Amino acid sequence: MILRIILFFCFYVSFAVFSFECSQPQAKKMLIDYQWYTEDFPPYHYQNKQGKLVGIYPEILALIYKELELEINLEAVKTVPWARLLFTLERSIEHAAFSIIQTFDKRSNKFQLITLPVMTNVSIMVLNENKDILAKQKLEDLIYSVVRQDIGEYLLDEIGTIKNKQQTTTAQSMLYMLIHNRVNAIAYSELVANFQMNKLGFTNKKLVPIYTLSDKLKTAFIFHKDTPTCVTDLFSQTISSLDEKGEIARIVKKHQY
Repeated sequence: MILRIILFFCFYVSFAVFSFECSQPQAKKMLIDYQWYTEDFPPYHYQNKQGKLVGIYPEILALIYKELELEINLEAVKTVPWARLLFTLERSIEHAAFSIIQTFDKRSNKFQLITLPVMTNVSIMVLNENKDILAKQKLEDLIYSVVRQDIGEYLLDEIGTIKNKQQTTTAQSMLYMLIHNRVNAIAYSELVANFQMNKLGFTNKKLVPIYTLSDKLKTAFIFHKDTPTCVTDLFSQTISSLDEKGEIARIVKKHQY
C-alpha cells in the first residue's frame, strides 16, 4: 500500500513538471501521438461522398502539422457523435478534437480551447414555408429539435423558458424531424444547418432564422484541460503564423457555402 502511494506521488509530480516545463520536442511528440476525434459538422469538418474527411478544420490541421514538420494521417481521425467526443475529451489527455464553438462559461472551461479566426452564428431556425405562422408565436410555445449537448441546445437552455425540445445525436436526425414537421424549429449554427440541408438533398427547402441566439462566435480546437502548455502554445503560435500568411482565410473562403 505504501509503495502504491509513493509510485502515485512520483507519477503526479513528474506529470505536473512535464505539464508546465516540457520542451518543444516533447510537445511535438505529444502532437504526433494524439488520437484525433471529430464529428460531422460541415463545412468545418465532414466526410465527402468518397468517405474522406474534408473541410476547414482537417485542412488547417494538416497545415499545422506540415508547418511543424510533423506527419498526420487524417484517415485515422475518428468521426464520432458529439456527446461521445465531449465525454472522451473530458477524461483523456491522449485525445484532441475539432471543433467546438467557444463560450466563456463552464462548458468551455472544461477544456483548453485554441480558437481559429473563423466565426459562426447560432440561431433558432424554421422552414421558410412556416415562417409567417411560427414567427408570431412565443419562443416557449414552439417545439424544438436539437443535437444533444450542442451549442444550440446550450443557448436554448440559457433562455430559461423553453421546455419543449427533443434531443438527437446528429444534425441529420435533427433536420429530418424538422422536414417531416415533427418539430417547429431547430437551434443550430446557421452555416452548418444550411450546408447539411443541401448535403441531404433538401434543395427545395429553405431554413430561415427567426431569433439569433448568439452571433460571431469563434470555433476552436479542443484539448484536455490538463494538456501541457508547451503543446497548446506551440499549436496556437503555429495557427497565428498561418493566419499571418493568409493561409487560414484561403481555406475558409474555399469551403464557404
